[in-house]
Amino acid sequence: MLRRIRAEQLQVGMFVARLGGPWINHPFWRSRFLVTSDDQVTQIQSANVQDVWIDILKGRNLPTPAAPEMMEADLSDDDPEASFEEELERARELIKSGRSLVGNMFSDVRMGRALETAGALLLVDSASLSLSRHSQALLAMARLKAKDDYTYLHSFSVCALMIAVGRTLKLPDGEVRELGLAGLVHDIGKLTLPDSLLHKATDLTPAEEEQMRRHPSAGYRILNEARLYTNIPLDVCVHHHERVDGRGYPFGLVEHEISVHAKIAAICDTYDSLTSPRPNHQAWAPARAVEYIAVRVDTLFDRRVFKAFTRTVGIYPLGTVLRLRSSRLGVVCGQNEDEPLRPRVMTFYNVAASQAVPPQVIDLSHSEDTVVAFEDARQWGYTDEQLMAMYAPHG
Repeated sequence: MLRRIRAEQLQVGMFVARLGGPWINHPFWRSRFLVTSDDQVTQIQSANVQDVWIDILKGRNLPTPAAPEMMEADLSDDDPEASFEEELERARELIKSGRSLVGNMFSDVRMGRALETAGALLLVDSASLSLSRHSQALLAMARLKAKDDYTYLHSFSVCALMIAVGRTLKLPDGEVRELGLAGLVHDIGKLTLPDSLLHKATDLTPAEEEQMRRHPSAGYRILNEARLYTNIPLDVCVHHHERVDGRGYPFGLVEHEISVHAKIAAICDTYDSLTSPRPNHQAWAPARAVEYIAVRVDTLFDRRVFKAFTRTVGIYPLGTVLRLRSSRLGVVCGQNEDEPLRPRVMTFYNVAASQAVPPQVIDLSHSEDTVVAFEDARQWGYTDEQLMAMYAPHG
């Protein structure tokens, strides 16, 4: 029986099932535990932890009943919606702390230690709460990554995308949580591959390609040894490179043989890989990645899952640069669910005049201006970070 209390109510003898708060920056992320000393209480209360979930069947309860709003039958949260700008700052901190957590988890596996998932699940829960407060901020921030951070942040990005798509498909909350965990560990088998292969800046040889194709099976063995309590992370890990027409690997499964979870992972993994800078790959514009997947629906990717994905991130995802019929460039700063091809954009550059213009927000669903094409921001001298600084207050 789980009960949520405020951090200041924590006492020695209570059994901690989960530590709340927006960031994973406390020293107790590895496991559930019994509070045995006042020092532990002090550490938790001083670590920016807001709420604590205690298991009253395994430890001490509060002496008086908690207020109704503090009682929890599950690990849900009722945080109010936040503005894009507010949640973007939270997302920035979450990704920073999440990088450390995932990095430590991956380092443990490389060192031959057992995989710990308690901290990973806390990170999944924090990502889920962020997406509840604002559906796009975390996804936009997670797409900004450097080559050196790809291994860690790709896993986190896929986690966030899979949670968001799972919600769009209206999967049960527990299933969505497992999807998030699956996203974090889907590529864990790559930790068994040499860095020279993972960071190779030229095309792989046939022998290297075959070696790379072994990572799903290697990941399955790692997760199986960790004795995860559901099959979803195992299934996603081994099957996220399967394709609906049978051209995937490692088993060449066809559409009806692939779970919806693995189909979700296939699209989220591909999208984030294409939009990220990697060795031998320059990051694509988000809309280009969506287009790439779209033309391969029913051959490589599942149609139903792709429709859910585009409802989640948009045909033109947040941050996409569009060329308008008026010869202006605009960065997508909001979606129109009923008219996905006519998003809200912030114009910032006039192509005909070859000069920047004062930023102006235009809702294309109520404008005579139309989209001509999507563009690569770098070709016009802008980085994704610069564009985000422009549109963040309007997202």
